[in-house]
Amino acid sequence: METSGVALLQAASGLERLMVGSPDPGILKDSNVAQISAFLYYQANVAAKLTANRSFQNLFKTTIFNQINKDFGLFIDSQARTNPKSLHHVYEWNKAGQENSRLFKLNKLEGAGLSFKVNYEFKQSKSSVPASNRKQKSRYIFANKAAVMEKGMPLIIAPKSSERLVFEIDGETIFMPKGKSVTVKSPGGTASTNRFDLAYSRYFSGPLITNSIKTSGFQNLFGTKFEKAMRVPSSISKVRYSFSPGTIRLQADSALAEQFGGVA
Repeated sequence: METSGVALLQAASGLERLMVGSPDPGILKDSNVAQISAFLYYQANVAAKLTANRSFQNLFKTTIFNQINKDFGLFIDSQARTNPKSLHHVYEWNKAGQENSRLFKLNKLEGAGLSFKVNYEFKQSKSSVPASNRKQKSRYIFANKAAVMEKGMPLIIAPKSSERLVFEIDGETIFMPKGKSVTVKSPGGTASTNRFDLAYSRYFSGPLITNSIKTSGFQNLFGTKFEKAMRVPSSISKVRYSFSPGTIRLQADSALAEQFGGVA
């Protein structure tokens, strides 16, 4: 879009000689030509400079990203409630599908002009791993719960403050040999491996992402502001035989600043 803006400005520059009065007294002056040229020159400058306007770029990208962030979160919440075995790991313990317990977040990566990219990262868990039985007193936090379970990484559990591991399986207490560790091949269950990444790919490669962009309402938001910026100043509407290109460019900059908060 920036390339289009440059081309539009180059085309508009051809109007400059038509809106500036000729010093040659032998040339017939036409106020209509000057006014029409000034009118088009003003609107061409507004349209061309809009996509390079930093405030417009930031507002445009933030508006769309915020909607994507909201919709994606709700999508994952819904999937987690429907099939908790596949996505329980990206929430705090026993809270699959709850918005305030998410262990994932989207990030907006800045791009050139109006473009941007999105990626995700996992947050660390802050809640204690549920006790396997009422007698268990020690509690610990599995901070990298989401990342480890998503990748299906083996988890090695070794004694720290005691000589041996003691845990319960199906009501039976197991005493491991002194210093012996236990390897859990799939701590989140095989159903959770790579499932968040699959859901992420599904969202961003199908109609869901398109719907989010449409729902963001950026068309209405920017349509109104753009329409106001494109309104030709009253000074151009007056009958005149000559207009200053420099003044018109400043007027275009001023209109953009008023609607979008800056011109660069």
